[in-house]
Amino acid sequence: MKRFARFCLSLVLVLAFGFPMYTQAQDSTPAPNILQIFREDVKPGHGPAHVKTEVGWPRAFAKAKSTTYYTAMVSLTGPTEAWYVTGYDSLAAWEKNTESERANAVLQAELDRLSTEDGAHINAGRGIVARYRADLSHRPGVNIATMRYISLTIVRVRPGRSEDFEAARAILKAAHEKAGVKDNHSVFQVMSGMPNGTFFVITPMKSLAEVDATPEVHGGAYRDAIGDDGRKKLSELATSGTISSETIYFAFSPEMSYPSPTYLAADPGFWKPKPMKAPPAPPAKPAASGN
Repeated sequence: MKRFARFCLSLVLVLAFGFPMYTQAQDSTPAPNILQIFREDVKPGHGPAHVKTEVGWPRAFAKAKSTTYYTAMVSLTGPTEAWYVTGYDSLAAWEKNTESERANAVLQAELDRLSTEDGAHINAGRGIVARYRADLSHRPGVNIATMRYISLTIVRVRPGRSEDFEAARAILKAAHEKAGVKDNHSVFQVMSGMPNGTFFVITPMKSLAEVDATPEVHGGAYRDAIGDDGRKKLSELATSGTISSETIYFAFSPEMSYPSPTYLAADPGFWKPKPMKAPPAPPAKPAASGN
């Protein structure tokens, strides 16, 4: 996969979301067991130039007829970043895919060239691997191909206190189920690439209007389901177990993604945008007149 080529070049462990990147014919997309993520810190003012370079990656994979698809997303809040996400059944499946792409000399040569060009537009890159926690997730199966945004909360827990985060998530999950709240949360625990004790809470959205509706969705029935004792317990667990929590909003970038045929069939107007036009040539300078 595209991002592992960069891992080989930069010697970092590798990124889809698409989060839940395994596609199927049904309306919902199950969360993958493993997320492989590559996180790029884009230089200020280099956003458009970065996109023009990045579109070369999906073209290269399409030309090679690769079947490893990935989703790109760009941050709307926080630092200017681009995240590239692929889902796998296992680390062994990721390894098998990587070996297959390494064997394609033509593809590797093109990825090397693109990596060099891309380096002019980014400050740094970070590879991340995370595993799915079904026990902490709520209604994770959604039709990712129809989504446009991701709310991603990065939670860091204190060393040895992961059980506090898990207990808090259990309370929240039970309250969501009891109140019949219809939102979706997929929880992943980072295995490598970020500090130990890092979790991702991922919520896909069709529109940012869903953020506006959060107070209504989590209204009286939800608050009653948590109860006074639950709120007190959540406060205690957050105090004892949490170092930090940060929520970042992302928008999917179809131009920088390599979507599966299922995604393309579900919404070709979004996932297959018109090719980017080359910038117009500068006007010719007028010929100097002699005196």
